[in-house]
Amino acid sequence: MNDYMTYKNIDVDFGDVDYMGEYRLNNILDEFARIATVHATEYGLWNDAMAKTYGWVVAKQSLYLKEPIKYKDIIELSTTFSNSTFVSFPRYYFIKRNNQQIGFGTSIWTLIDIEKRRIVAPKRIGIQVPQGDLLKLELPKDIQIDISLHHIQTRQVSYSDVDINQHMNNVRYLEWVLDLIDYNIYKQYFICELHILYKKEIRPLTPVELYIGNDGLRYIVEGKSIDNEQYFLIEILFKER
Repeated sequence: MNDYMTYKNIDVDFGDVDYMGEYRLNNILDEFARIATVHATEYGLWNDAMAKTYGWVVAKQSLYLKEPIKYKDIIELSTTFSNSTFVSFPRYYFIKRNNQQIGFGTSIWTLIDIEKRRIVAPKRIGIQVPQGDLLKLELPKDIQIDISLHHIQTRQVSYSDVDINQHMNNVRYLEWVLDLIDYNIYKQYFICELHILYKKEIRPLTPVELYIGNDGLRYIVEGKSIDNEQYFLIEILFKER
């Protein structure tokens, strides 16, 4: 079986960590996107000529960590894809430290036409996605709003939030959410699970109504339009160190 893996080593530096000296999860998601681009280029799913016309966007993702990643850690990040449907493409990530797996991620991606803002089947633009006996893991978790949420903030999508696909970057969703959670919780706990559902893209200058709720160490944040249309859901679980 061809595992179609791509690998990258990451040295966790001073600017990559939070006030507890732990690797920021937005940096992990950013590295996921970077290695996914390298991997997609290696296997013919992406090239620079596509950049102004098409873009791969993540629709759903989950991250699991057994323990926090810390300043000066050296981690190995790897990624591969799995069998796809017509427009839904699973991708997996693995995180190792000292040759031991300490975390993994799963995600679902789709290809969009940037100008038309529509999902595109890769084969329609000449991209052949490998199929066959590929790795298969559990897909990203569904998020259930089973606790009360309250409005906490309205925030507008600004210059620094927008990426080359001309919408709010997937990493910025998490940064927004982490800023809403009690600052002091990070002193005793680390995030062991993260689940994100991107329901609808958020365009530049759009105001987003943010709602939050928690049940102990489990938090849910919802982003909605001023007309009550759901943009995203994020679920975060903390664990004591």
